[in-house]
Amino acid sequence: MRLFLIALAAFVIGALAALGAYRAVVPFPNDALARANAFEPENRDWFFQNASEVFPTRTVARGGPAQPFEAVEGALDGFTFEYEGRARTLEDMYTDMETAGLIILHEGRILHESYGRGAGPGTRFTTFSLVKSFTSTLVGAAVQDGLIGDVDDPLTKYLPELEGTAYDGVTIRHAMQMSSGVAFDKEGWPDARDTVEFITDTAVIGKRRAFDMAAAYPRAAEPGTKFNYNTAESQILLELVRRVSGETAAAYMERKVWRPLGMAHDAGWILDAPGQDGAEIGGAFFNASLRDWARFGQFIEQDGVWNGEQILPADWVARATVSDEPHLMHGEVHPNEQRGYAWHWWTIADGGFTASGANGQTLYIHQDQDLVVARASAWPEGWVAEYDAQSLALFRALGEWLDEPIETASAEEVVLAE
Repeated sequence: MRLFLIALAAFVIGALAALGAYRAVVPFPNDALARANAFEPENRDWFFQNASEVFPTRTVARGGPAQPFEAVEGALDGFTFEYEGRARTLEDMYTDMETAGLIILHEGRILHESYGRGAGPGTRFTTFSLVKSFTSTLVGAAVQDGLIGDVDDPLTKYLPELEGTAYDGVTIRHAMQMSSGVAFDKEGWPDARDTVEFITDTAVIGKRRAFDMAAAYPRAAEPGTKFNYNTAESQILLELVRRVSGETAAAYMERKVWRPLGMAHDAGWILDAPGQDGAEIGGAFFNASLRDWARFGQFIEQDGVWNGEQILPADWVARATVSDEPHLMHGEVHPNEQRGYAWHWWTIADGGFTASGANGQTLYIHQDQDLVVARASAWPEGWVAEYDAQSLALFRALGEWLDEPIETASAEEVVLAE
């Protein structure tokens, strides 16, 4: 991610300098340079915790008082996990992997919560690509609401302007599987030129609308045959949600997820342009507290049920978190062979699955183990092989530790701080 941030900052500054004539006709936002500067590596911690301060953002408001979690003391006393022949502790996450926040839930109870790098319970961490899993979940909510008939419907049924584009013939399922066949970052990581241009021209400069830009990429393969990680693909899905719901994505998220789940804090969703006409970015830049990441994870762990209400279709999570096509299987989609892909979720060979964002943003869920782990990080690159392997070692060890009945010194109910 460091190289990506440098490239993005350079691209933005160059674009601002080269497009002076354009600025005379369509002024750039006054804070465009501040946005470009936010991507500089030395601003990493500040940016990861304050992205909404410099980008146009729409609020996703919480409802009434936060629904309390039960906090369990002592459940992880003595816990260690082994990585590369050495016993590691949860505290080592902060020194080994530049962690900024860590929450561990088991059976819906908080076993561990800690912060570093200047963050705290009220910090609104930016998710980067972790929000892709939120986006696909909103598709599930729209199915449950009867606004979408079936995930095998073609996108053109709901977005007729996609006829004649590379998305003509692509189903909703194909897009959720990153298998539309649409070309994007054609050489793969670290060649992220399309990603840099997409983020720059939309959220940073506001020069182009995100959906229009996403719909303009060419076809490279037959739909449903090849995995290709595509941040713009998530924009297509979020526009689908906006179109069928008749609401902004933030308003639909607020109504279907944020308020029903009793989130502790307002969230902020970065837009492709300031003002009423701006659209939320579907594949990055959702900003929320770590406790609310964890609460969303618990909602998914419970198959989309909260306080007895079935918010997602009963079989949605089971279908959305399984790699069920040959081109999506473990070892086919990621340098870490333990990872596969599903409906905007990464599947893990141990039976868990994750929402994952650049620089270590992670929401890990293992339903058989009743385990949810939310972690905000500031990795120096978008993906670090050693850190990823160590993370999976931690998750496996937590599952083994929690396989035994928890004996605790005390348990208390706490209301999440504002």
